[in-house]
Amino acid sequence: MSNRIGVLGASGYVGGAVVRALRSNGYDVRPAAGSSHDAYPTVDVRDRGAVESFVDGLDAVVNTAGLVGVGACDSQPDLAFEVNATGAANVAWACQQRQVPLVHLSSVAAIGDPPNRPIAATSPRNPTTTYGRTKLLGERAVRSLTGDRTPSISLCVTNVYGTSDDASEGGNSVVDFFVDRGCAGEPLPVHRPGTQERDLVHVRDVAEAIVAALDSVDAGYSESRSHVLGSGTAYSVLELAGLVASELRTATGRSPGIELHENPNADSSVIEQFEIDTRPLESDLGFTPDRELREWIATEIDRRMN
Repeated sequence: MSNRIGVLGASGYVGGAVVRALRSNGYDVRPAAGSSHDAYPTVDVRDRGAVESFVDGLDAVVNTAGLVGVGACDSQPDLAFEVNATGAANVAWACQQRQVPLVHLSSVAAIGDPPNRPIAATSPRNPTTTYGRTKLLGERAVRSLTGDRTPSISLCVTNVYGTSDDASEGGNSVVDFFVDRGCAGEPLPVHRPGTQERDLVHVRDVAEAIVAALDSVDAGYSESRSHVLGSGTAYSVLELAGLVASELRTATGRSPGIELHENPNADSSVIEQFEIDTRPLESDLGFTPDRELREWIATEIDRRMN
């Protein structure tokens, strides 16, 4: 096992979960935040010199740094490009120059809406958002720069939800949003048509998959690989709202209303079938996400309401 693991973006939602998972698995973790932080040094992935200094002396790097979310990237496209694309290239370049294995966090948004299902890492890339396009550029930079010279794995993650261990920060997924609203006694708004599907994967499963990826690149692989990381189970947004409403009714005896609203992004494509192929991830990394969404909803509601 490699000992000194650098985690970029360690103060973020997924980055924080990765730090905790690595420490619990016995790694010597060297975290870095993208901006000022009380406990971690600052490493801005847009600064190639800072990235190179950070990578020096490490046995492997995990890059979770990124500008996340469709809205954030649409409103700040230059920053999205600088962080998600150029930043990823800086990290890959530094790792390749020093022969340091890299695990890079990408997004299924980089794949977009391919013509065939199930969605896999080999699916044609057709990102439909600024977020997806900039994440695709970052993923391609990692593959091009590491190639068959330095081992690297890019994980195209679906929709991340939940909290990690003792962390208070929750996710920004639609199910986190519904739990927040429902526990506050507010109705659950669903954008029409409501049949659009999401594959949701727990943040702790993402962190544990990254640990498995590190173990894999440490085992002697030299090529650059990509995998889609998700639970393998998709729900429509209406189904998710129904799950939350049902668990609230069980826990409290009352259920929030579900309200249908017009989609403010009416021109965006609606993915009504979100099936991913989890088999390559399982066979390559020996890892399968195992946290159940309904169980998390029930546990989280119980924690908040009691």
